[in-house]
Amino acid sequence: MYMRLRQKIQAYLVGYSFIAPATILLGAFLIYPIVYVIYISFNRWNILLAPAPVGLANYRYIFSDPRFWSSIVNTIYFVGLAVPFQMILGLFLAVLLNNKLAARGLFRTIFFIPMAVSFVAAGVLFDWLFTPAPLPGLIPTLVESVGLHFPDWQGTQGAWAMIIILIMNTWEATGYAMVIYLAGLQGINKDYYEAAQVDGASPGWQMFRHITWPLLWPTTFLLLVTTTIFSVRAFQPFYVMTEGGPAGATTTLVYYVFNKFPGLMGISSAAATIMLVAVAGLTILQFLANRRRETYY
Repeated sequence: MYMRLRQKIQAYLVGYSFIAPATILLGAFLIYPIVYVIYISFNRWNILLAPAPVGLANYRYIFSDPRFWSSIVNTIYFVGLAVPFQMILGLFLAVLLNNKLAARGLFRTIFFIPMAVSFVAAGVLFDWLFTPAPLPGLIPTLVESVGLHFPDWQGTQGAWAMIIILIMNTWEATGYAMVIYLAGLQGINKDYYEAAQVDGASPGWQMFRHITWPLLWPTTFLLLVTTTIFSVRAFQPFYVMTEGGPAGATTTLVYYVFNKFPGLMGISSAAATIMLVAVAGLTILQFLANRRRETYY
């Protein structure tokens, strides 16, 4: 009995020793910062002085700030377009490049290369490509060479700024969706397609609708969760290309948090806490919707 208990304790100690490094890192660099940000959200702090408790004052300030609500709208607008664009285009490329094509590997590499480019470098590149007058970039020059007007997206026509950033983000991130969908497509058993052909299903849309798409749902759900999180916390394109402007047209929730740092750490932390709760709630809703769908089918 004693030996069995000793062996069991040793087995537990060995197991915990393996997960201890990862647990320590997770606690030090993820859990502790999250808890500390929530704590600071209830304080007034500018880094130089000690935090002073203010209760819900920071949250009251945020909810009464029109710029906070406009950042929410901008974030929803960006995420609502960025996620479908990435997933639809990534699925299209994956289905196309999953077929036996000449130089298929080369095309896969070409479409994935933007993922290897940092968002900062991509932002600088697209800022140069789309810079309007007086120093027009390549795209405005081509557009105006055919007699069309290219919008001043960095100035008076700031509504176009989010569209330009969406174009850059789609170019940068579609390769990720393509690779994940390719992995999902290659995991589908070919027997399903052969059985469908025997039953009279025609290649193309019918195969995709009744076999490929349903079997790709786990992959689609994974992409839906990850791309939503990535899009909500996107920061570099807005900082490099527009700095949240013009006139707040591209100030998202992440950029709002950045603007309040470091002078208004309490307000910045309160906004970050709200973003954390929103992302967590959205992720939970996605998981619940996925569970309901799996139960239904």
